[in-house]
Amino acid sequence: MLCTVVAFAPLYDGHLFVELDSGESGVFDMRPYMQSNFFSSLKKPEYFNRAFLEYGVISWPEGQDISPDTIRLEMILQSHLDGVMKKKSF
Repeated sequence: MLCTVVAFAPLYDGHLFVELDSGESGVFDMRPYMQSNFFSSLKKPEYFNRAFLEYGVISWPEGQDISPDTIRLEMILQSHLDGVMKKKSF
């Protein structure tokens, strides 16, 4: 199923909070991708935070982007995170 990103926010340490047009939302980890030369500049937080949304795709100024379908397949869903937080007592 093709999807698009409708909103996102850079978080900490190479993570993105992402909302998809399917209504799903969650956290996506970019760190594995940062090991490649193409994405290596994303290791710098000031550059990572320059991400923008272009036609439903999270992109960066030097041409890097990440497919919404990849995000959907690999992100940790917010519903799962909510369940974990409810089970954990602080």
